[in-house]
Amino acid sequence: MLFLDWHYLLYVALPIMALSFIASSWVKSTYRRYSQVRNSSGMSGADVARRILTGAGLNDVTVQVIDGELSDNYDPRTKTLNLSREVATGSSVAAEAVVAHEIGHAQQDRQGYFAMRWRSDLVPAANLGSQAGPFIVIAGILLSAFTGSVIGFYVALAGLALFAAVVAFQLITTPVELNASRRALRLLADNGVIFPEEQEGARRMLRAAAFTYWVALFAGLLTLLYYASIVFGNRRNN
Repeated sequence: MLFLDWHYLLYVALPIMALSFIASSWVKSTYRRYSQVRNSSGMSGADVARRILTGAGLNDVTVQVIDGELSDNYDPRTKTLNLSREVATGSSVAAEAVVAHEIGHAQQDRQGYFAMRWRSDLVPAANLGSQAGPFIVIAGILLSAFTGSVIGFYVALAGLALFAAVVAFQLITTPVELNASRRALRLLADNGVIFPEEQEGARRMLRAAAFTYWVALFAGLLTLLYYASIVFGNRRNN
């Protein structure tokens, strides 16, 4: 049965959990390390944000302080740069790297970066797919098992298609995030915020974050393949 199969635990759940743990640990340890390294400019994350936003001509973007650790994000709907309190007030290499990455998204938004538009368009389908897709797959498999009807296969197939939207979202998210990180390093340098001796620290911060996007994509693909193997395997057996 789906999710109770040892193949799922061994080949899907355990690899995903292991990689997710590694990615999370890498990000947190790198952030802790470079949050202790004071940046040479002495500017707080909020000051860095205002400097870069002004230099990049993003004067319509507002800066807001929010709660949570590494909860920083850019909201294209309200043109708001949300900075966690530690990043906003910290004068560290980690803080300036996080700020610049999120401003990279603001710049993507301003320039109409095609991948970012596609990702925004996929949000509703991805949310529906992540919440309903697996349950519809299970419902279709159970319907097929208890009734022997071909309808169950098509119900499961519909769930599979919904979950595929999640993978599509992750697939487009990866280049969006990697592009934002590349922009971040340029924004820091072009606006005189980062000094040469700090660049490697910022690059390591962004590299650790990038690994989390690859892990999310891998997890989505692996899960989709597992669902597909169950759906089509049951179809052959019936």
